[in-house]
Amino acid sequence: MVLPPVSQYHQAKGYGQTPALQRARRPFFIRNTITGLLLLGFTGAVYTYSIMAVKQDDLSDVSMPPPPAENK
Repeated sequence: MVLPPVSQYHQAKGYGQTPALQRARRPFFIRNTITGLLLLGFTGAVYTYSIMAVKQDDLSDVSMPPPPAENK
């Protein structure tokens, strides 16, 4: 079995980041964090709006079936 070459940006044991990878990712950290927070905020706002919209609906236009008769 032929293994792919080991990346020079990861530690030999397969976990962690080398200083080179940390330096390469540093310029994108702030933008990625802001993007993640915006996505989280938008998702939370849509979820909250949906819950509030359903909460105020009284469902009076939905007919309920009669309760089942008891068998004795």
